[in-house]
Amino acid sequence: MKITQKYLDFLLTDSEVDVLEGTTQAGKTTTAISSKFLYMIKKTKRNKHLIAAESLGTVMSNILSTGDCGLMDNFPDIEVFLQGNSKQKLPHIKIGDDTVYLVGYSDAARFKKVLGGQFGAVFIDEVNIADMGFIRELFLPRFEYCCVTLNPDNPDKEIYKEIINRSRPIEKYRDSVPNHIWEELLKAPEQKHWHYWFFNFDDNPTMDEAKRERLLHSLLPETREYKTKIQGIRTKGVGLIFRLPQANIVSEKWAMYTNPDEQDLKRLTKRTYVRYTCGIDTSYSSKSDDTFAFIWGGLTRGNEYVVLEEEVYNNRDSFTLTPSDIAIKVSDFVLRNQQKWGICPTVFVDSADQATITECQKYKRVHALNFNFVNAYKKTKIIDRINLQNGWIATKKYLVVDKCEQHIREHNLYSWLPNKDEPEDANDHTINASQYAFLPFKEKIGK
Repeated sequence: MKITQKYLDFLLTDSEVDVLEGTTQAGKTTTAISSKFLYMIKKTKRNKHLIAAESLGTVMSNILSTGDCGLMDNFPDIEVFLQGNSKQKLPHIKIGDDTVYLVGYSDAARFKKVLGGQFGAVFIDEVNIADMGFIRELFLPRFEYCCVTLNPDNPDKEIYKEIINRSRPIEKYRDSVPNHIWEELLKAPEQKHWHYWFFNFDDNPTMDEAKRERLLHSLLPETREYKTKIQGIRTKGVGLIFRLPQANIVSEKWAMYTNPDEQDLKRLTKRTYVRYTCGIDTSYSSKSDDTFAFIWGGLTRGNEYVVLEEEVYNNRDSFTLTPSDIAIKVSDFVLRNQQKWGICPTVFVDSADQATITECQKYKRVHALNFNFVNAYKKTKIIDRINLQNGWIATKKYLVVDKCEQHIREHNLYSWLPNKDEPEDANDHTINASQYAFLPFKEKIGK
C-alpha cells in the first residue's frame, strides 16, 4: 500500500479525534481505514468498534470492498457478517478478537440499536451528511478514538460548528490548510487532541497526471460540486456567479504600458486611462469574515475597466478598526495610488455606512484632500450589476491585475443561493467595492 509523508504523519500523530477534509479522490477514506483505524482497533482497550457511512451499502462499496484499496481488498482474512450471526444480530465484521459494527446513519432505527455501547475506535465516512442526532450521541463521548472524513460543504452546517471546526492542524501542516478554512476553524474553540488534516490530489500517491486531468474536466467549473470536490472549497452556494478566465487576469506591467513585452524601459508607452475611480465596502463586525475592501480601478480609452489595486482589512484581527481609522486608511490608499497611477477625483463609499462617510469627509476638510467622498450609487439592482459584469468579462472588458488576489479569489467563490435567484451574502466585499467604483461610469465600459 502506497502512502505519502502527510498520511504517514497522520498515522503517527497521537489523536483522540482526526478530521480528514479535502477534495475528492485524495485517498482520505481508503488510507485512513486501512492504516490508522486498524491500528487504533488494536491499540484501544475495548474490543468493540464502529464503522458508519450513509447506508450499509455505502459501507460495503466505499469502505470494505472498493475493488482496489478497500479494507477487504487489503486484508482478505477479515470475516464479514452483513446479516449478523448467532452471537451478534447486527451487521459486523470480525478482525481477530475485535468486533466492528457496520451502520448506516441515514437509518435512525438501525443506528439507535448500536449507540448504547462504548467503542474503542470509530470511523465515520462523509460526516458532513450524517444525522446530527447520531453524531451528538457518539461524541458524548462513546469512543476512545474517532476518525471522520468529508468533502467541503456548506460552512453553516451544524457539524462544522459542533465538531469539525474544533480541530486544529499540527504545526507542520498549518500552511496546507486553505485560508478560508483556517478562518472557519478559528470560529470555534480548540479541542485538545483533535487534529485537522486537509488532503488534496497531491496527497494521493496513486493519482497520476492522466487521472488528474480526467478528474479536473469531469465537472463544470460553474457548479457547486466543482468547488467542493475539485477545489476543496466550503460553500453554501449552488453555482458560481462569475467565472474569471485567465485571459482577464493581467500583469501590472500590462496595466501600465501598451507594449508590456518591450524590454527597453525607455521605449515603453504608457497606457492611457480616461478616469481613475475608487470604491469602498465596509464591515465592522469582529465575529465574522466580513472585510473592509478598497478597490482602485481605471477606465481605458478602449472601454476597459481594470481593477488595478486592492486593500483588505478584517476586524477579527488583533486590532479593531473604527470609522475614523478607516478614513485614514482610505485616504492613504487613494493618495498612494494617485502618485502611482493618476488623479482620482471621487471615492464611492458604501451608502449604508454613513458613519464612515462622515469621518472621511471630516478628514478631507482637515487635510485639504484633492478628492471627494460620496455615497455609492446603489439604484442599479444586484442582478443587473452581475449581468453587466459578466458581459464585460465575456468580452474581455473587465480585467484584473494579478496581484489583486482577494478580488480574484472572490470571483472563484461568489455563488448563487440554493433555490433562489440571488447571490449569497459572502465572498463579495471586493466585488461590491469594485461595483461601487464602476457603476457611475457603466456607460463608458464595454462595446
